[in-house]
Amino acid sequence: MDYVVAVLLPQLLHGLVFGAALGLLALGLTVIFGLLGVMNFAHGELYMLGAYAGIAVIGLTHSFWAALVVAPLAVGAIGAVTEVTTLRPLYRREPLYALILTFGLALVFREGARQIWGGDMRRILPPFSGSTPLLGMTYPNYRLFLLAASSVLLLAIWLFFTKTRAGILVRAAVQDAEMLDGLGVNVPRVFTLTFAGSAALAALAGLLLAPIFTVYPQMGVEMILLAFIVVILGGMGSMGGSVVAAVVIGLAQSLLTLWMNPQRVAIAIFALMIVVLIVRPRGFFGREGVLE
Repeated sequence: MDYVVAVLLPQLLHGLVFGAALGLLALGLTVIFGLLGVMNFAHGELYMLGAYAGIAVIGLTHSFWAALVVAPLAVGAIGAVTEVTTLRPLYRREPLYALILTFGLALVFREGARQIWGGDMRRILPPFSGSTPLLGMTYPNYRLFLLAASSVLLLAIWLFFTKTRAGILVRAAVQDAEMLDGLGVNVPRVFTLTFAGSAALAALAGLLLAPIFTVYPQMGVEMILLAFIVVILGGMGSMGGSVVAAVVIGLAQSLLTLWMNPQRVAIAIFALMIVVLIVRPRGFFGREGVLE
């Protein structure tokens, strides 16, 4: 019983916290793939830019809460400019062009951050400290806030896509962009705003996780690998599947660290993905024909 309270429960909560934040990152990746048909390799760098933008805003305002608003907006603006200037000309070409482009953008963003902020690891202090008694243990208040904030954001995104006109337009564009264009909707604007929103979500995840992890130029590389695993496991283009898969990966990674070193944990996560794809090639909630 002592082992459960002292070790197992905290790790389960760590996994839930990380999984919820990973869900924010993976959701943006899922929406962009479903809408534009682009596997965005630069998504991890947008996550990284969110943390660095947070550092810049905190340096100016000394407020984490101001950074939580300004940093996603700034990275969202970068995402909008990126979509208009680089991705839009490639939509009618083979998917390989966009794949190579986003891979190059990832290198540009990463080296740009290194030139501006340097390669040293940095920390963002949590906006508050302390712990709360929970299930017979004490758990850090910031991690509880991160779990609550991520859960509320995931719910808000679901409500946006199911209950609002703008969300329904995005879903319609995923199904048939040409038909939507024929109905008089400005489809390029839908694409741009959706890409900007995806970038802002990635930035928000980067800033929310920054007080738990360190901030450095390569921080997006490991996260984008996990995000791709989440998207594949959840089912290409499935938003609900991405959230479920993110929680599964978060819990699996957190629990496996109790018994394995980090390198073996990474191998185990990839092995989990392989097993799921053998049993269910489309992932948890994938639809037939998404990749065709």
